Amino acid sequence: MHAFYSLSSKQQLYFQLKLALMFTLFNLAVGTLLFLINLPFLILFTVAFSLFIYAPFIDVPSGIKSGDFIYYSPLLMGEKIKKNRLVLHSGSLFDYYFVLDRQSNSQERKKSVFSANIEGLLKLINQYENNQPTHIKIKATSYIINSRTAKKLGLQKTDSDMLQYFILYLNFFNLTCALSLLNNKLTWPKINQTSTYEGELDSLIAQKSKLIALQKKLTNSST
Repeated sequence: MHAFYSLSSKQQLYFQLKLALMFTLFNLAVGTLLFLINLPFLILFTVAFSLFIYAPFIDVPSGIKSGDFIYYSPLLMGEKIKKNRLVLHSGSLFDYYFVLDRQSNSQERKKSVFSANIEGLLKLINQYENNQPTHIKIKATSYIINSRTAKKLGLQKTDSDMLQYFILYLNFFNLTCALSLLNNKLTWPKINQTSTYEGELDSLIAQKSKLIALQKKLTNSST
């Protein structure tokens, strides 16, 4: 996990209350302005826009606490396994906010995220490699891992379904903030270029040595 979880319960609560206050004040200020300039129909849009940005800061810690989410590394999270299916997420805006080094450039940040993804996959492998065959299928969406790398890991690129695209478009501003943090500049997400990968956990386990070699290469290039 990351810096947020090293905070005491009171400090975590204080952070979330401060964020809730900022969310409320922002919407009150913008809502009042829109009302005064006779554009009240935009108030709902503003609330929705800010809510999607605010949501991961509440949903992720709540999901971790309830057991619906589990961290395999600070920037790789998995949903609770259901029907032998594991859905992986390469970090949320909440995670990027607490993990990414503000002093680093975009290339260093991308390398950090990629390294954290590899670290998480290795932890996942270590957890299940002695229980093969696992019969667990993996699904992951990532802006970092490309098709060539994914194929080496036993994952195949698949087309995103309509529901997935709908969810991504709903989170457009959330993704904008996350990608802007990642690239160290304002970045609009290209939803149609989102990569989704699927595969068998057993196939991923078979690639453990490649992942270890890749992690060593990333570590050596950072020193």
